[in-house]
Amino acid sequence: MIDPRKLPDTPELMIAGPGELHEEDLEALGRQVIAHYGDLWVQLHGDTLEALGRVMGASEPPYLMPGTGTTCLDAGIGSLFEPGQRVVVADTGFFGNRLAEVAEAHGLEVTRVPVPVGEVVDVGALEEAASGAAGVLSVHVETATGIRHPIEDVAAMCRRRGLACFVDGIASVGGERVEVDAMGLHGVATASQKGLDAPPGFGILALSPEGKQRVAERSAPVGSWYLDTRRWDFYRDEWGSWHPSPVTMPSNLTLALCSSLRRILEQGIDAWVARRARLAARLRAGLCELGLAPVAPDGHAANLVVAMWSDRPAALQRYLAQECNIMISGGLAPTMGRAIRIGLMGRTATDEMVDRVLEGIEAALKVLPTAPEAPPA
Repeated sequence: MIDPRKLPDTPELMIAGPGELHEEDLEALGRQVIAHYGDLWVQLHGDTLEALGRVMGASEPPYLMPGTGTTCLDAGIGSLFEPGQRVVVADTGFFGNRLAEVAEAHGLEVTRVPVPVGEVVDVGALEEAASGAAGVLSVHVETATGIRHPIEDVAAMCRRRGLACFVDGIASVGGERVEVDAMGLHGVATASQKGLDAPPGFGILALSPEGKQRVAERSAPVGSWYLDTRRWDFYRDEWGSWHPSPVTMPSNLTLALCSSLRRILEQGIDAWVARRARLAARLRAGLCELGLAPVAPDGHAANLVVAMWSDRPAALQRYLAQECNIMISGGLAPTMGRAIRIGLMGRTATDEMVDRVLEGIEAALKVLPTAPEAPPA
């Protein structure tokens, strides 16, 4: 059995999530466990929810659920919609497909609207498909392609049509401006480990007042105990002075997340997002100078994930890991075997690391075979 105290050295992470922790967050994570109830916990939990609401532009306190971002995709879709309703899903790639699969698992009728690789969501196509539907689901930043999709336009269309709008913001919150209330979104799901620079282990769900009202007006209970947002509301309302959640909460993860949120808010969310945007633009420009082309079209490239076409992605990954001690990501359907993806998250989202990645890829391109890799089976 591996000894967790004696792990081998590992490459520095520049992957599409999670990111490496900042030292102060790592220190918070490593302190002794505290109880998930009592006065101290109530303050920590409340402060964390208040900070999340500020980052996400949500007046209603978000839900902080032990699990992953997908946990809150499940919770959001299952709470906002009822079995038998029809939803339209923008099929943006790997995670657009996941939205459709989660919706189908909740007994929803799903109409998929394909989004060609390298393009953004066609809001007109969504609107055409949405006649008679209950809502529209879309990814904000598709991690597989590094494309930022126009969720404000999607939300505006949904408002005109009286549809609920639910967004996967797992690869956008903290790296892009997300304003749940102001954008007219009924719900946004995200996670702790990407743009929020915290450890993996939490899903986060923010509902707007309209989203909360929609949940309250359901005709039948949610078909899950854990993922029912009204159960989490009950514990906040009835047990909030001592035990404001229905399950044992990972208190150390909460400490680290709270530490990271404090740093983000001290810098200001606009400045925080602008810095990631600058880093991403600098990285993309450098990769373009080396002959790589971005997957994202102009004006829609994401800040947290830079995806570039490559005919030798696996070889570039190996070279960077072995020669430069840096780990990047390969493609993910529909870019698997055809692209590299570089994350700008956590401690390594710096100009210094961008320089190291560019230098490493430049060196790799000089020595790697020119023949393209075979596509994945």
